Amino acid sequence: MENNLDFKQELQRDLRDLQQDIAQHSTFNNDLWRRSVQRSSRRLYRVNLISSIILTIFVLVYTPFMLLGHQWPWWFVLLFDLLMGYLIVRSLIALRGMRRPDVHTQAGLLSLRDSVRQASKPFPLRERIPYMALSTVLLILFFMLLYKTEPDIFKPVLFATLLSLPTGYLASIRTNKKIKNLSKEIDELLKEE
Repeated sequence: MENNLDFKQELQRDLRDLQQDIAQHSTFNNDLWRRSVQRSSRRLYRVNLISSIILTIFVLVYTPFMLLGHQWPWWFVLLFDLLMGYLIVRSLIALRGMRRPDVHTQAGLLSLRDSVRQASKPFPLRERIPYMALSTVLLILFFMLLYKTEPDIFKPVLFATLLSLPTGYLASIRTNKKIKNLSKEIDELLKEE
């Protein structure tokens, strides 16, 4: 009888030790996962911020160069600047909440998930059609004006543009995939809470 009691107490001790090990392991994995989500969020923030800065510098350099140096029509430069400004502002709005994500509270995770989902949403159709139409018209006008004002650099610019379109498209697909993966990771962390 005494052997059974000792054996039972030993089994209970082993069970408590196993429960503690499982709890520690779960906490360790949870912390690693939280750090991974935080790192991914910050990485997306930096990539988006750098692209916004590059676009801003491009617009700031392009505007005076085209108006003063090459005598391009002011209306074309204004339309181009408005389109680029819209893209920059939209990109910066998508960044909210990703710089210093709070991954340790449920409210912080919910806020980060909302930010990530907002960043991953495509343009609504009512915004996409005018944007695409204006972009297409401006691109055609750009090449027409470039051919008229600078025919010697027309072919290299056209070639560079045609090469950059697939690259930009692939980069966009890759970024959207990272955003979707981050959203899934946040959802999994929220389930653990």
